[in-house]
Order: sequence, then structure tokens, then C-alpha cells
Amino acid sequence: MPKGALVLLGQFLRQYCQQHQLTLLTETDLPADTPDDDSFWCLGGQELSVVVTAHPQDNDHVVVGLTAEAAVVEAFLAQRGLSQPVFATSLSALSQFMLAWIQACAEVPAQLVINRQRERRLLLNQVITKIQGSLELGEILETTVAEVRQFLQADRLLIYQFDQVPDTLVKPMDSAAPAHPSGSRPIGYITYESRSRDRLASVLNYTEDLCFHDHPDYPHQERRYRHGHPLAIDDVAQAYPHAPCMATFLQEMQVRSKAVAPILVGQQLWGLLIVHQCDYLRQWQPWETEFLQHIAEHLAIAISQAQLYHQLQQQTQNLEVCVVERTQDLRDALVAAEAANRAKTEFLATMSHELRTPLTYIIGMSATLLRWSLGELTPRQRDYLTTIQTSGEHLLRVINDILDVSKIEAGRTVLEVRQFSLTSLCRQSVDAFRTEAAQNDIDIALDLKLPNGQDAFLADPRRVRQILANLLSNAVKFTNVGGKVVLCVRREQNDAVFQVKDTGIGISAAAQSLLFGKFQQLENVLQREHAGTGLGLALTKQLVELHGGSIKVSSEAGKGSIFTVRIPLQRSTEPLALVVEPPLTAEPVIGRIVLVEDNEETASVICDMLTAAGYQVIWIVDGSRVLDQVELLQPAAMITSLSLASADGNDIIATLRQRSSSTAPKILALVDLDSPDQTEQALRAGANDCVSKPIDPRQLLATVNAVMTAQTV
Repeated sequence: MPKGALVLLGQFLRQYCQQHQLTLLTETDLPADTPDDDSFWCLGGQELSVVVTAHPQDNDHVVVGLTAEAAVVEAFLAQRGLSQPVFATSLSALSQFMLAWIQACAEVPAQLVINRQRERRLLLNQVITKIQGSLELGEILETTVAEVRQFLQADRLLIYQFDQVPDTLVKPMDSAAPAHPSGSRPIGYITYESRSRDRLASVLNYTEDLCFHDHPDYPHQERRYRHGHPLAIDDVAQAYPHAPCMATFLQEMQVRSKAVAPILVGQQLWGLLIVHQCDYLRQWQPWETEFLQHIAEHLAIAISQAQLYHQLQQQTQNLEVCVVERTQDLRDALVAAEAANRAKTEFLATMSHELRTPLTYIIGMSATLLRWSLGELTPRQRDYLTTIQTSGEHLLRVINDILDVSKIEAGRTVLEVRQFSLTSLCRQSVDAFRTEAAQNDIDIALDLKLPNGQDAFLADPRRVRQILANLLSNAVKFTNVGGKVVLCVRREQNDAVFQVKDTGIGISAAAQSLLFGKFQQLENVLQREHAGTGLGLALTKQLVELHGGSIKVSSEAGKGSIFTVRIPLQRSTEPLALVVEPPLTAEPVIGRIVLVEDNEETASVICDMLTAAGYQVIWIVDGSRVLDQVELLQPAAMITSLSLASADGNDIIATLRQRSSSTAPKILALVDLDSPDQTEQALRAGANDCVSKPIDPRQLLATVNAVMTAQTV
């Protein structure tokens, strides 16, 4: 009977003993030192004594024997060291046993089929689970080969792998792999193998290249494989009469029967799943080749997954390389950007010194010539000087705007928070544009809505004035003849709200988003009627945001615009003192002024401008002897630079302030525009006020006039 029926036979005999209350002995009851390769069952009772034996015939079948003679049964047990009462078997009891056995045997084939199907499904599920749970192709193939061979009870199971697959999926060959005699690339190798016992020769790494080519049926078999059809050969000796190479190989490997299932990955023949039976001729059952083909199909899925995973890994590696290269490119770009930013900073610093300083001289000297010259100026000369002064002032404003924007973006701009009068600052801002507005027949006005006690405000007055100047300048520039510009000022709790309204050309909704961008002008370049760099509103927005405020615009093309600026009250740790902005039109008071400056160009501009304004100016170059000169000359005011080579300007100011004299002069300090710390140091030392270098002629005259007219405290 089939070997698989032994399990069912044992189940039947145990059940029969239980049903008829018989004693059962098996090989498991033998003493430990009793050798016995056969299986047996001994059933004993008062009417039945039977021994059933099972002896292997081959890998798939066993020979079953039965005896019911009491003497034979007793001898069988005694021979194996077992003892139990043996009774004579009655014919009726034996007949009943045999009928029950025959009935059980009738059910064996169906039960074997069911068991075999269950085992096949279980093995397939195990293979599928391995494929789904792992991407290690070598592990999947090696385990599957071993389990399928054991399930089929075959002597050898192997995978023949063709060379067209990617090298990363080919199992590495060891040094024992045979070299191809022709030197050409072989078709493939046996890459995985499982054997039932070690005494069977191994075919691992063997190539059948020549045998394939010599086999006349090979093209037919290849087409069969490429269509996914398995091949079963019950007797290999009869299958290869015209292929001596293949026949010799199979004979050397002791192969008597074999079955082959192709492994197709996509539409390509990846390899072959081959089963060898060596001990006897095997007649392959349809379910065996079908099962083998199912295994091959699932292995094809595993191989496809591994190929996709390999491609994904390659793509990931390529992506990582791209990311590294891109990161390096970004770092290089960052280094270049930082270098460019340093170059820009150096350029702006150079421009600050090399352009702004000469421009102030041009503006100052042209203003001086317009006010006071050695002779009478002709109308053309006066027009030329006016053009020089106006153009210089315009260019200086452009340079200052660029520098301010650059400083704010670099985070190097610090607010100089002080308390000031909103009324005074706004009135001066409007008055600065009255002349330009009058020339274009534009009505400019100030609308103050400040309750009592709400005039004092804490912010950076210079930056607030700059914000209002930019907005008023644009309003006047873009308002047609006969139009109107109004600056409205009000307080809302801790905020100061400034509104600049005009009846000008207005701004379309689409263009409003571009308003506050750097170097943006809303007119077409070819049709541009108004000069400008497009930095004014960008700088204004940055100055407002530097205060923590906001700026908004409401406009309609052809109907004017309203710019609303909201600046919150700032905080200051310094003692607050109300700063009253000096009027720009204050008249000079005649008096002697001592100027201490070792820069000849700066000193010449200041001397000429103050002399033209009616002041008597005495220029001292050496700062080390200035105290004696002041004691001798008794000036009404003294202007001293803080950047003297011969003395410390702050020490000069402090020493003069320490001298108790009712006739002590007013003191102005010349400070660098880019060094706000100098202003604080000069005021702490005792200076009445400060003037920034490069010199702004209007600021210089206004500050000198304000200091000269101020009452001494």
C-alpha cells in the first residue's frame, strides 16, 4: 500500500481496539535496546489475537503482512521481548476484523487525496508567506527548494538559473564551478540544490550548456518552457537516446526520473525548477507536476519582487547621490551668495564714503555759492548752481535710500527711540513740501486730530520723518495740477496713525501688490513721466515694520490714494525728555564760532556755509590746543569733530562743560552718520546737539541756528 496510508492504518487499528476493548502493542512498546526497523501493531483479546506488520518496499510503498495464528503471534512477541496473553482467534472475530479493515481500506484513497491536498495547500501557503514576508531572494529560494523536495519525497531538487537575469540576483559561483570549454558565455548554472542524503552527488554550479545545444529536442523544449508548460520524464534513459551528453550527465548523477517546471518572470524565461528521482523509476502524477508549476509561479513572484526592490535600491542610491550633489551645489551657491553679500556690503561701504562725501561737498559748495559768492551771479550761473545743488541732493537721497535698505536687511539698523512732538514733526514734514506743491499748484495741508496731552510720542523721530517724507513726496509727485494732498494725524490708544491722502492718478488693484517691492515703479519704463528709483515705498515699509507697525494702501485708478501708517508707542530705558525739532527756517544769530576739524574738505564746506549765513568762523586744525584758544577767543559756539587725530573730541567737550563759566559756548559735535554710538557719547559728554557727517547743508544751518537761539540752561 502507499506509504502515506500507514498513518490511516494505525488510526483504524487504534479505533478498532478501543471499540472492542482489545489490547494494542506497537513498536513504541519495545524495550530501548531492541532494534526493529519495521512498524507493527499487535491486537489481543479472548477471541482475537492478530499481528499486522509494515515493511518498506521503496520510497512510496510499504508491504503489509497479517497473521492470526496464536503460536506465530506468541513467537513474534517473545522474539521482541514482549509478553501478553495470547488466545486462539475465533473465525467470527477474525471475519469481523477483516470486514472492518476492508471497509477502511476502501476509504483510504479518498482520505490520502484529501491529506495530500491539505499538505500541498499548507506548503504553498508557507511559500507565499515567505515571499510576502521577505525580500531576501536567496533565502526564499533555498528554503523553498528544501521544503518542496521533502514534500515530494524526491532525491534531489534544484534550480537552474539562466544568465539573462541581473547579476545581483545570480547566486555567486564558487571556485568549483566548471569552466566552459569553448570560452563563450554559458547559458546558465545550477544555483540552488537540496538532496535527500549526502551520498548523492551534488550538481551545484553545474552548467548544461553543451548538453542543451547537443540535444535535438532542445528548441522544442525551450518553446514549451517559454509558454509555461512543465515537463515530466518517467525514464530518462529512454528520453535522451539522441543526446549522449545529457544522458551521460544524468547517468553520472544517478538520475532515473525527472520533472521540470519553468520559472517565468514577466515574459522572460528566468530559470527551471527540476526534480530528480534517483533510486527508482518514478511515474509522475498530474498533481505533482501541477504542484511543481504552482511553486514555480510563486517563485517567479518572489523574483519579480526582488528585481523591483533591487531597482528601487538603485534608484534610492542614485537619489542619494543626487541629493548629495544638490546639497553640495546649494552649499556652493550659499558660499557664493555670502561672498556676493560681503562684496555688496563692501561696495556699499565704499559707496558711502567715496560717493556720499563728495556729494555733500558739491551740495554744500553750490549752496554756499548761491547764498554768498565773490561776485554777482548771472541768471545762467544761478540756474547752473541750482541744477547742481538739486541734482546732488537727489543723488544723495538715492544713495541714502540704498544704504538704509541694505542696513535694514542686514539687521544693522537700530532705532534711536526718543520722545518728540507729533505736531512739530508733522508740521515740519508738510512745510518741507510746500514750495514743491506750490510750484505745481497743489494744495498741501495738515489735519491734526490730537486730544490734549496726546502730542508727545515715543519713537525714532528721524525715521518717522523719513516715512512721512517718502509718502508726501510720492503724493505730490503723482498728483496733477490743481490737486490736493493732506496729512492726517491722530492717536488711537498707544498707536500714532498717519494718513497721506491725495487726489492723484491712483493705483490699480492689480498693481497694488507691487507697491512695496524694491526697485518697483508702476509705470512703463518707456512712458515713465516721474523720476525715481522705486526704493521709497520699500524703504518706508521696512522702517514702519522696524517700529513694529503696519502700512496699508487704499486706491483706485484715477481717483487718488490713501496711505495709512500705524506706528505703536515704543519702549525706552533712557530718561524721557521732550525733543523739540528745530525749525528749518530759523534765522541765524550773528556770533563767533570756533570749528575744530582736521579734515580740510569738511572744514572748507562748513566755513563757507556758515560764513555765507553771516557767522564769523575760526578754523582750528590742532585739537590739542583748542581749550586755550576757546579761553582766548570766547566764541558763542564751538563745533568739534569726534574723529580728531590730535585729541579726543569727547574729552574736549567734557572739559569745556566742567569749566563753570556763564559765557561757556554752545557745543555741536560732528559725528559719523553710520556710528549712532558717537551721538550718544557726545550728548553724554555735554554737547548741545550733533551734526552728521557727511554734512547736509540744510541740517547744518538749522542745527546751528537752533543752538544759537536756544536759551542757556
